Amino acid sequence: MAKLDDLRRDRKAAATALQAAADAITALEDAGTATDAEAHIAAVADFEKAQASFDQLNASVKRAESAEAAAAAAAVGDQGNQPGASRPAQPHNPAEKGVALGFVVHALARNKGDRDKAVAYLDAEGHSGISAALSGATDAAGGVTVPRPMAAELIELLRPRVVVRAAGARTFPMPAGQVRHAKQLASATASYTAENGQIGASEPTFDKLDQSFKKLTGLVPVGNSLLRHSSFAMAQMVRDDLLKVMAQREDLAFIRGDGTANTPRGIRNWLVAGNWTAALNSGVAATAAAAEVALRRVVSRVEDANVTLTNPGWIMRASAKSFLASLKDANGNPLFPSIEASGRLLGAPIHTTSQIANNLATAADETEIYFGEFSEAMIGDSMDLTLTVDSSASYYDGTNWISAFQNDLTLMRAISEHDFALEHDVAFAGFNAKGWSL
Repeated sequence: MAKLDDLRRDRKAAATALQAAADAITALEDAGTATDAEAHIAAVADFEKAQASFDQLNASVKRAESAEAAAAAAAVGDQGNQPGASRPAQPHNPAEKGVALGFVVHALARNKGDRDKAVAYLDAEGHSGISAALSGATDAAGGVTVPRPMAAELIELLRPRVVVRAAGARTFPMPAGQVRHAKQLASATASYTAENGQIGASEPTFDKLDQSFKKLTGLVPVGNSLLRHSSFAMAQMVRDDLLKVMAQREDLAFIRGDGTANTPRGIRNWLVAGNWTAALNSGVAATAAAAEVALRRVVSRVEDANVTLTNPGWIMRASAKSFLASLKDANGNPLFPSIEASGRLLGAPIHTTSQIANNLATAADETEIYFGEFSEAMIGDSMDLTLTVDSSASYYDGTNWISAFQNDLTLMRAISEHDFALEHDVAFAGFNAKGWSL
Protein backbone atom coordinates (compact mmCIF):
# COMPACT_ATOMS: atom_id res chain seq x y z
CA MET A 1 0.00 0.00 0.00
CA ALA A 2 1.41 3.39 -1.01
CA LYS A 3 2.11 5.97 1.69
CA LEU A 4 -0.58 8.59 2.12
CA ASP A 5 1.91 11.41 1.58
CA ASP A 6 3.12 9.80 -1.66
CA LEU A 7 -0.47 9.57 -2.88
CA ARG A 8 -1.04 13.23 -2.02
CA ARG A 9 2.08 14.23 -3.91
CA ASP A 10 0.92 12.20 -6.93
CA ARG A 11 -2.53 13.81 -6.71
CA LYS A 12 -0.98 17.27 -6.62
CA ALA A 13 1.09 16.46 -9.72
CA ALA A 14 -2.03 15.16 -11.46
CA ALA A 15 -3.91 18.34 -10.58
CA THR A 16 -1.08 20.40 -12.08
CA ALA A 17 -1.20 18.31 -15.26
CA LEU A 18 -4.99 18.70 -15.42
CA GLN A 19 -4.69 22.48 -15.13
CA ALA A 20 -2.04 22.53 -17.86
CA ALA A 21 -4.31 20.53 -20.18
CA ALA A 22 -7.19 22.92 -19.50
CA ASP A 23 -4.95 25.91 -20.19
CA ALA A 24 -3.88 24.36 -23.50
CA ILE A 25 -7.52 24.10 -24.63
CA THR A 26 -8.16 27.71 -23.56
CA ALA A 27 -5.13 28.92 -25.52
CA LEU A 28 -6.33 27.15 -28.66
CA GLU A 29 -9.82 28.58 -28.34
CA ASP A 30 -8.46 32.08 -27.72
CA ALA A 31 -6.44 31.72 -30.92
CA GLY A 32 -9.62 30.88 -32.85
CA THR A 33 -8.83 27.19 -33.41
CA ALA A 34 -11.91 25.29 -34.57
CA THR A 35 -13.25 22.59 -32.26
CA ASP A 36 -12.95 20.00 -35.03
CA ALA A 37 -9.32 20.86 -35.71
CA GLU A 38 -6.78 18.13 -35.06
CA ALA A 39 -4.92 20.19 -32.43
CA HIS A 40 -8.14 20.92 -30.50
CA ILE A 41 -9.24 17.28 -30.59
CA ALA A 42 -5.82 16.19 -29.29
CA ALA A 43 -5.93 18.79 -26.51
CA VAL A 44 -9.37 17.61 -25.39
CA ALA A 45 -8.14 14.01 -25.35
CA ASP A 46 -5.17 15.04 -23.19
CA PHE A 47 -7.52 16.84 -20.81
CA GLU A 48 -9.81 13.81 -20.47
CA LYS A 49 -6.81 11.58 -19.81
CA ALA A 50 -5.49 13.97 -17.16
CA GLN A 51 -8.92 14.21 -15.54
CA ALA A 52 -9.23 10.41 -15.35
CA SER A 53 -5.78 10.20 -13.75
CA PHE A 54 -6.66 12.86 -11.18
CA ASP A 55 -10.00 11.23 -10.34
CA GLN A 56 -8.30 7.88 -9.77
CA LEU A 57 -5.62 9.38 -7.50
CA ASN A 58 -8.18 11.47 -5.63
CA ALA A 59 -10.17 8.33 -4.86
CA SER A 60 -6.98 6.57 -3.67
CA VAL A 61 -6.14 9.45 -1.34
CA LYS A 62 -9.64 9.41 0.17
CA ARG A 63 -9.44 5.65 0.76
CA ALA A 64 -6.04 5.98 2.41
CA GLU A 65 -7.27 8.84 4.61
CA SER A 66 -10.26 6.74 5.71
CA ALA A 67 -7.99 3.79 6.50
CA GLU A 68 -5.62 5.98 8.54
CA ALA A 69 -8.52 7.50 10.48
CA ALA A 70 -9.85 4.01 11.22
CA ALA A 71 -6.44 2.85 12.42
CA ALA A 72 -6.14 5.86 14.72
CA ALA A 73 -9.60 5.16 16.16
CA ALA A 74 -8.73 1.50 16.67
CA ALA A 75 -5.63 2.45 18.63
CA VAL A 76 -7.86 3.63 21.50
CA GLY A 77 -9.15 0.10 22.01
CA ASP A 78 -12.61 -1.44 22.03
CA GLN A 79 -13.52 0.16 25.37
CA GLY A 80 -12.05 3.57 24.63
CA ASN A 81 -15.41 5.38 24.91
CA GLN A 82 -16.56 3.76 28.13
CA PRO A 83 -16.25 5.70 31.41
CA GLY A 84 -13.15 4.75 33.32
CA ALA A 85 -11.73 2.67 30.49
CA SER A 86 -7.94 2.49 30.31
CA ARG A 87 -6.18 3.88 27.25
CA PRO A 88 -2.69 2.33 27.13
CA ALA A 89 -1.55 4.40 24.16
CA GLN A 90 -2.34 7.68 25.94
CA PRO A 91 0.42 8.52 28.46
CA HIS A 92 -0.63 10.45 31.55
CA ASN A 93 2.89 11.13 32.78
CA PRO A 94 4.94 13.48 30.57
CA ALA A 95 7.89 11.12 31.01
CA GLU A 96 5.85 8.42 29.24
CA LYS A 97 5.22 10.49 26.11
CA GLY A 98 6.61 8.80 23.04
CA VAL A 99 7.24 5.53 24.91
CA ALA A 100 4.64 3.82 22.70
CA LEU A 101 7.01 4.40 19.80
CA GLY A 102 9.82 2.85 21.85
CA PHE A 103 7.70 -0.28 22.34
CA VAL A 104 6.99 -0.38 18.59
CA VAL A 105 10.69 -0.12 17.69
CA HIS A 106 11.56 -2.75 20.28
CA ALA A 107 8.88 -5.14 18.98
CA LEU A 108 9.98 -4.66 15.37
CA ALA A 109 13.62 -5.22 16.33
CA ARG A 110 12.84 -8.43 18.22
CA ASN A 111 10.91 -9.73 15.23
CA LYS A 112 13.38 -8.70 12.50
CA GLY A 113 11.09 -6.02 11.11
CA ASP A 114 8.07 -8.32 10.64
CA ARG A 115 5.09 -6.10 11.45
CA ASP A 116 2.57 -8.92 11.96
CA LYS A 117 4.86 -10.75 14.40
CA ALA A 118 5.57 -7.47 16.19
CA VAL A 119 1.81 -6.87 16.58
CA ALA A 120 1.35 -10.36 18.03
CA TYR A 121 4.27 -9.84 20.39
CA LEU A 122 2.86 -6.53 21.68
CA ASP A 123 -0.53 -8.17 22.21
CA ALA A 124 1.07 -11.00 24.17
CA GLU A 125 2.93 -8.47 26.33
CA GLY A 126 -0.34 -6.68 27.19
CA HIS A 127 0.14 -3.60 24.99
CA SER A 128 -3.10 -3.99 23.03
CA GLY A 129 -3.54 -0.30 22.30
CA ILE A 130 -0.03 -0.03 20.85
CA SER A 131 -0.43 -3.22 18.83
CA ALA A 132 -3.70 -1.93 17.38
CA ALA A 133 -1.95 1.23 16.24
CA LEU A 134 0.94 -0.74 14.71
CA SER A 135 -1.46 -3.05 12.88
CA GLY A 136 -2.80 0.02 11.08
CA ALA A 137 0.69 1.23 10.06
CA THR A 138 1.61 1.25 6.39
CA ASP A 139 4.50 -0.70 4.89
CA ALA A 140 7.18 1.49 3.36
CA ALA A 141 10.14 0.49 1.24
CA GLY A 142 12.30 -1.54 3.62
CA GLY A 143 10.39 -0.53 6.75
CA VAL A 144 7.17 0.48 8.46
CA THR A 145 5.67 3.98 8.57
CA VAL A 146 4.29 4.33 12.08
CA PRO A 147 0.88 5.95 12.70
CA ARG A 148 0.99 9.75 12.70
CA PRO A 149 -0.12 10.18 16.35
CA MET A 150 2.98 8.24 17.45
CA ALA A 151 5.25 10.11 15.04
CA ALA A 152 3.76 13.43 16.19
CA GLU A 153 4.64 12.59 19.81
CA LEU A 154 8.27 12.01 18.88
CA ILE A 155 8.41 15.24 16.86
CA GLU A 156 6.89 17.09 19.82
CA LEU A 157 9.58 15.63 22.09
CA LEU A 158 12.24 16.90 19.69
CA ARG A 159 11.16 20.50 20.37
CA PRO A 160 13.03 21.01 23.68
CA ARG A 161 16.07 19.09 22.37
CA VAL A 162 16.54 20.99 19.09
CA VAL A 163 17.50 24.57 19.90
CA VAL A 164 15.89 26.06 16.79
CA ARG A 165 12.60 24.32 17.62
CA ALA A 166 12.92 25.19 21.32
CA ALA A 167 13.66 28.83 20.52
CA GLY A 168 10.26 29.20 18.87
CA ALA A 169 10.57 28.28 15.18
CA ARG A 170 7.15 27.72 13.64
CA THR A 171 6.31 24.23 12.38
CA PHE A 172 4.08 23.66 9.35
CA PRO A 173 2.80 20.31 8.06
CA MET A 174 3.89 19.42 4.52
CA PRO A 175 1.61 16.45 3.68
CA ALA A 176 2.16 16.80 -0.08
CA GLY A 177 5.95 16.99 0.16
CA GLN A 178 6.27 20.72 -0.41
CA VAL A 179 4.70 23.98 0.68
CA ARG A 180 4.84 27.49 -0.74
CA HIS A 181 4.78 30.60 1.46
CA ALA A 182 4.26 34.20 0.41
CA LYS A 183 7.37 36.26 1.16
CA GLN A 184 6.91 40.02 1.37
CA LEU A 185 9.71 41.89 -0.40
CA ALA A 186 8.50 45.46 0.06
CA SER A 187 5.66 46.95 2.08
CA ALA A 188 3.09 49.50 0.99
CA THR A 189 4.03 53.13 1.54
CA ALA A 190 2.22 56.11 3.04
CA SER A 191 2.78 59.84 2.39
CA TYR A 192 1.38 63.26 3.27
CA THR A 193 -0.53 65.16 0.60
CA ALA A 194 -1.91 68.64 0.16
CA GLU A 195 -5.57 69.43 0.74
CA ASN A 196 -7.58 67.74 -2.03
CA GLY A 197 -4.33 66.46 -3.53
CA GLN A 198 -4.16 63.15 -5.34
CA ILE A 199 -3.29 60.19 -3.15
CA GLY A 200 -0.42 58.16 -4.56
CA ALA A 201 -1.22 54.47 -4.91
CA SER A 202 1.15 51.88 -3.49
CA GLU A 203 1.00 48.20 -2.74
CA PRO A 204 3.25 45.61 -1.11
CA THR A 205 5.27 43.29 -3.34
CA PHE A 206 5.62 39.57 -2.70
CA ASP A 207 7.74 36.64 -3.80
CA LYS A 208 7.39 32.90 -3.23
CA LEU A 209 9.29 30.86 -0.67
CA ASP A 210 9.23 27.11 -1.33
CA GLN A 211 10.03 24.27 1.04
CA SER A 212 10.39 20.61 0.06
CA PHE A 213 11.22 17.44 1.95
CA LYS A 214 14.77 16.68 3.03
CA LYS A 215 15.29 13.20 4.49
CA LEU A 216 16.82 12.84 7.97
CA THR A 217 17.95 9.36 9.02
CA GLY A 218 18.88 8.28 12.52
CA LEU A 219 20.71 4.99 13.22
CA VAL A 220 20.80 3.41 16.69
CA PRO A 221 22.66 0.13 17.39
CA VAL A 222 21.25 -1.89 20.30
CA GLY A 223 22.63 -5.09 21.82
CA ASN A 224 20.45 -8.14 21.16
CA SER A 225 20.74 -9.14 24.80
CA LEU A 226 18.80 -5.99 25.69
CA LEU A 227 16.19 -6.69 23.04
CA ARG A 228 15.38 -10.02 24.70
CA HIS A 229 13.87 -8.08 27.57
CA SER A 230 10.63 -6.12 27.33
CA SER A 231 10.23 -3.34 29.83
CA PHE A 232 9.17 0.25 30.16
CA ALA A 233 12.80 1.24 30.73
CA MET A 234 13.81 -0.49 27.50
CA ALA A 235 11.15 1.43 25.55
CA GLN A 236 12.33 4.68 27.14
CA MET A 237 15.94 3.93 26.19
CA VAL A 238 15.02 3.29 22.55
CA ARG A 239 12.94 6.46 22.42
CA ASP A 240 15.67 8.58 24.00
CA ASP A 241 18.38 7.21 21.70
CA LEU A 242 16.31 8.06 18.62
CA LEU A 243 15.62 11.53 19.97
CA LYS A 244 19.29 12.14 20.73
CA VAL A 245 20.67 11.26 17.29
CA MET A 246 17.85 13.04 15.42
CA ALA A 247 18.05 16.18 17.56
CA GLN A 248 21.80 16.60 17.11
CA ARG A 249 21.58 16.31 13.34
CA GLU A 250 18.58 18.67 13.13
CA ASP A 251 20.50 21.26 15.13
CA LEU A 252 23.42 21.11 12.76
CA ALA A 253 21.20 21.35 9.66
CA PHE A 254 18.88 24.10 10.88
CA ILE A 255 21.77 26.29 12.06
CA ARG A 256 24.70 25.67 9.69
CA GLY A 257 23.32 23.53 6.83
CA ASP A 258 24.43 24.65 3.37
CA GLY A 259 21.47 23.20 1.46
CA THR A 260 23.59 20.88 -0.70
CA ALA A 261 23.29 17.09 -1.11
CA ASN A 262 19.57 17.12 -0.25
CA THR A 263 20.10 18.73 3.17
CA PRO A 264 18.24 21.73 4.63
CA ARG A 265 19.69 25.20 4.28
CA GLY A 266 20.32 26.56 7.77
CA ILE A 267 20.22 30.01 9.35
CA ARG A 268 23.89 30.72 8.50
CA ASN A 269 23.19 30.29 4.79
CA TRP A 270 19.76 31.98 4.75
CA LEU A 271 20.61 35.28 6.41
CA VAL A 272 21.58 38.22 4.21
CA ALA A 273 25.36 38.57 3.74
CA GLY A 274 25.50 42.03 5.32
CA ASN A 275 24.11 40.65 8.58
CA TRP A 276 27.19 38.49 9.18
CA THR A 277 29.31 41.16 10.79
CA ALA A 278 32.63 39.36 11.39
CA ALA A 279 33.82 36.76 8.87
CA LEU A 280 35.80 33.57 9.28
CA ASN A 281 39.44 34.27 10.26
CA SER A 282 38.38 37.77 11.33
CA GLY A 283 36.53 36.83 14.49
CA VAL A 284 35.64 39.33 17.19
CA ALA A 285 38.36 39.52 19.81
CA ALA A 286 37.93 38.00 23.27
CA THR A 287 37.73 41.32 25.14
CA ALA A 288 34.86 42.91 27.01
CA ALA A 289 34.79 46.01 24.81
CA ALA A 290 34.88 44.07 21.52
CA ALA A 291 32.26 41.57 22.71
CA GLU A 292 29.78 44.23 23.79
CA VAL A 293 30.07 46.14 20.51
CA ALA A 294 29.69 42.96 18.45
CA LEU A 295 26.65 41.76 20.37
CA ARG A 296 24.88 45.09 20.22
CA ARG A 297 25.72 45.43 16.53
CA VAL A 298 23.89 42.24 15.52
CA VAL A 299 20.83 43.21 17.55
CA SER A 300 20.84 46.57 15.77
CA ARG A 301 21.12 44.91 12.35
CA VAL A 302 17.92 42.96 12.98
CA GLU A 303 16.04 45.85 14.57
CA ASP A 304 17.11 48.30 11.84
CA ALA A 305 15.58 45.94 9.25
CA ASN A 306 12.16 46.63 10.87
CA VAL A 307 11.90 43.08 12.20
CA THR A 308 9.38 43.00 15.04
CA LEU A 309 11.06 41.27 17.99
CA THR A 310 8.31 39.18 19.54
CA ASN A 311 10.38 36.05 20.13
CA PRO A 312 14.09 36.96 19.83
CA GLY A 313 16.91 34.73 20.97
CA TRP A 314 20.59 33.83 20.80
CA ILE A 315 22.24 30.59 19.71
CA MET A 316 25.81 29.77 20.73
CA ARG A 317 27.97 27.09 22.32
CA ALA A 318 27.74 26.66 26.08
CA SER A 319 31.42 27.59 26.35
CA ALA A 320 30.73 30.92 24.59
CA LYS A 321 27.90 31.59 27.03
CA SER A 322 30.24 30.90 29.95
CA PHE A 323 32.85 33.20 28.43
CA LEU A 324 30.35 36.07 28.16
CA ALA A 325 29.20 35.46 31.75
CA SER A 326 32.80 35.78 32.91
CA LEU A 327 33.41 39.22 31.35
CA LYS A 328 33.82 42.13 33.77
CA ASP A 329 33.50 45.89 33.34
CA ALA A 330 36.12 48.44 34.44
CA ASN A 331 34.88 48.20 38.06
CA GLY A 332 35.09 44.44 38.22
CA ASN A 333 31.34 43.88 37.94
CA PRO A 334 29.82 41.33 35.54
CA LEU A 335 29.39 42.94 32.13
CA PHE A 336 26.26 40.86 31.43
CA PRO A 337 24.80 39.96 34.86
CA SER A 338 21.54 38.77 33.29
CA ILE A 339 23.30 35.66 31.93
CA GLU A 340 23.78 34.21 35.41
CA ALA A 341 20.53 35.68 36.74
CA SER A 342 18.11 34.55 34.02
CA GLY A 343 20.04 33.03 31.11
CA ARG A 344 19.35 36.11 28.98
CA LEU A 345 21.63 38.43 27.03
CA LEU A 346 20.56 41.97 26.13
CA GLY A 347 16.99 40.98 26.98
CA ALA A 348 16.81 37.80 24.87
CA PRO A 349 17.17 34.16 26.01
CA ILE A 350 20.33 32.21 25.21
CA HIS A 351 20.03 28.75 23.64
CA THR A 352 23.14 26.58 23.61
CA THR A 353 24.17 23.66 21.40
CA SER A 354 27.34 21.69 20.77
CA GLN A 355 26.52 21.63 17.05
CA ILE A 356 28.17 25.04 16.62
CA ALA A 357 31.88 24.33 16.34
CA ASN A 358 34.53 26.08 18.46
CA ASN A 359 37.49 25.11 16.25
CA LEU A 360 36.72 27.16 13.14
CA ALA A 361 39.19 29.26 11.11
CA THR A 362 42.85 28.63 10.36
CA ALA A 363 43.83 28.89 14.01
CA ALA A 364 40.97 26.55 15.05
CA ASP A 365 39.88 28.97 17.79
CA GLU A 366 36.72 30.60 16.41
CA THR A 367 33.05 29.91 17.03
CA GLU A 368 29.79 31.46 15.81
CA ILE A 369 27.20 33.60 17.59
CA TYR A 370 23.65 33.98 16.23
CA PHE A 371 20.85 36.42 17.09
CA GLY A 372 17.43 36.61 15.51
CA GLU A 373 13.65 36.59 15.61
CA PHE A 374 12.60 32.95 15.79
CA SER A 375 9.01 33.50 14.70
CA GLU A 376 10.59 34.12 11.28
CA ALA A 377 12.10 30.60 11.24
CA MET A 378 9.91 27.97 9.58
CA ILE A 379 10.14 24.18 9.74
CA GLY A 380 8.06 22.22 7.25
CA ASP A 381 7.45 18.71 8.61
CA SER A 382 5.96 15.59 7.01
CA MET A 383 4.81 14.40 10.48
CA ASP A 384 5.77 10.88 9.33
CA LEU A 385 8.36 8.48 10.73
CA THR A 386 9.55 5.31 8.96
CA LEU A 387 11.29 2.59 10.99
CA THR A 388 13.58 -0.16 9.71
CA VAL A 389 15.52 -2.82 11.66
CA ASP A 390 18.41 -5.05 10.54
CA SER A 391 20.72 -7.39 12.43
CA SER A 392 22.99 -8.31 9.51
CA ALA A 393 24.06 -4.90 8.18
CA SER A 394 27.14 -2.88 9.12
CA TYR A 395 27.44 0.73 10.26
CA TYR A 396 30.18 3.35 10.43
CA ASP A 397 30.92 4.69 13.93
CA GLY A 398 32.99 7.59 12.65
CA THR A 399 36.22 5.61 12.66
CA ASN A 400 35.53 2.00 11.68
CA TRP A 401 32.89 -0.15 10.04
CA ILE A 402 31.10 -2.30 12.63
CA SER A 403 29.30 -5.52 11.73
CA ALA A 404 25.99 -5.79 13.56
CA PHE A 405 25.86 -9.57 13.03
CA GLN A 406 29.39 -10.15 14.30
CA ASN A 407 28.80 -8.01 17.40
CA ASP A 408 25.32 -9.36 18.21
CA LEU A 409 23.66 -6.01 17.53
CA THR A 410 20.44 -4.90 15.89
CA LEU A 411 20.45 -1.62 13.95
CA MET A 412 17.36 0.55 14.20
CA ARG A 413 16.95 3.25 11.57
CA ALA A 414 14.39 6.06 11.72
CA ILE A 415 13.64 8.32 8.75
CA SER A 416 11.78 11.64 8.99
CA GLU A 417 11.30 14.33 6.36
CA HIS A 418 11.34 18.09 6.81
CA ASP A 419 12.82 21.36 5.55
CA PHE A 420 13.87 24.69 7.03
CA ALA A 421 13.66 28.30 5.80
CA LEU A 422 13.68 31.88 7.05
CA GLU A 423 10.63 33.90 6.13
CA HIS A 424 12.85 36.99 5.86
CA ASP A 425 16.62 36.77 5.51
CA VAL A 426 17.13 39.99 7.51
CA ALA A 427 15.56 38.47 10.62
CA PHE A 428 18.88 36.97 11.78
CA ALA A 429 22.42 38.22 12.18
CA GLY A 430 25.65 36.83 13.57
CA PHE A 431 29.43 36.83 13.59
CA ASN A 432 32.53 34.75 14.11
CA ALA A 433 34.14 35.13 17.52
CA LYS A 434 37.78 34.36 18.28
CA GLY A 435 38.77 32.77 21.57
CA TRP A 436 35.28 32.97 23.11
CA SER A 437 35.68 29.89 25.25
CA LEU A 438 36.74 28.95 28.76
